[in-house]
Amino acid sequence: MATFKQYENSKGKFWEVKAYLGKDEETGKQVQFTKRGFKTKKQAVDYFKQESRKFDSGLSLQNKNFITVAQLYHDWLEQYKLNVTKSTLRNTKTYFRLHILPPLGNILITKLQPKTIQKAVNEWHRKYKKHKKIFNYLKRVLQYGVTLDYIQSNPCSRVAIPKKKLQYDSPQREKDFYSKDELELFFNCLQQEDSLKWLCFFRILAFTGLRRGEALALTWEDINFKQSTITVNKAVKLGEQGLYIGDPKNQSSTRTLSVDSETMKTIRKWKTEQAKLFLKLGYNLLGSDEFIFRKESENFPINVASPRNFLARFCERNNLPMINIHGFRHTHCSLLFEAGVPMKDVKERMGHSDIKTTMNVYTHVTENSKKQSVQKFAKYINF
Repeated sequence: MATFKQYENSKGKFWEVKAYLGKDEETGKQVQFTKRGFKTKKQAVDYFKQESRKFDSGLSLQNKNFITVAQLYHDWLEQYKLNVTKSTLRNTKTYFRLHILPPLGNILITKLQPKTIQKAVNEWHRKYKKHKKIFNYLKRVLQYGVTLDYIQSNPCSRVAIPKKKLQYDSPQREKDFYSKDELELFFNCLQQEDSLKWLCFFRILAFTGLRRGEALALTWEDINFKQSTITVNKAVKLGEQGLYIGDPKNQSSTRTLSVDSETMKTIRKWKTEQAKLFLKLGYNLLGSDEFIFRKESENFPINVASPRNFLARFCERNNLPMINIHGFRHTHCSLLFEAGVPMKDVKERMGHSDIKTTMNVYTHVTENSKKQSVQKFAKYINF
């Protein structure tokens, strides 16, 4: 039950809502509230409806002393999922399920202390490379609690993120990207593997900078052999229900790229070989909507884990340094800078939405160049 009333003060006309929500089962007290300052009646009505829903689920402002981190997270998630892709939502849920909720989920948000969060952050830092991302997700949820007046301040603001870089446990420590010489060695070895599909896949990654999902989503109609271009207009993504074809990462990611002649030659060879392979299986691949890296059983991209699995075995067989799949994109970006390509052109080619992302790679490259310059100088002086 609620009443809505308009009032006026020196700042103008506003609306207030007075409401009775019911009886608190925890305390036995009658729960009612008055909230003022709404510019329209609709805002006041919407606020009342929101508080009614939260009261029914135990998340009312009046019950804030009984809200746990897990409850606040699930409430926040309802708003969050309206603004992100299915793959981002899946990743976010994974961070909370594996890392945040186990140590903190059952704690009341009004009782959550910075020292408790600090202990969790220190543990994340010790175990996980992406500890900052885990912390930032927790911070966002608690800030949501501040916005709704569940808590007065965000306890994460008084938590320090450890700065010391650690070597995280890994059977084989991965590099971020290949140098020009390492990339050449990689492809020399790959050409000896007699696997045109993987030669084509990794050639596309390294010589265009496509993201893994963008490369897997390529269909033959995206390849223009006459113009030597590849058009990026979709991506393979992983949602809660499995793989699906969605839009590229951002608006800037939809792009058409010029491609070198050797890479185009490799793509053409793979198209011919793929048609022969599938003809033996009883498929006549004539449609332009066929995926370049498709499954044998259906016209759908291969599993997103397949490139990684092949790469790990291949690098081990050939005693090559291991980089992850995204490392080929980083490699392409780095080599563009080394070749003297202007930053604006690199940003457009990579499909970065923010120039800061491009600049971060540029900084990495220039730092390496500085180190190499010092080493060359020391070698030349030699005393």
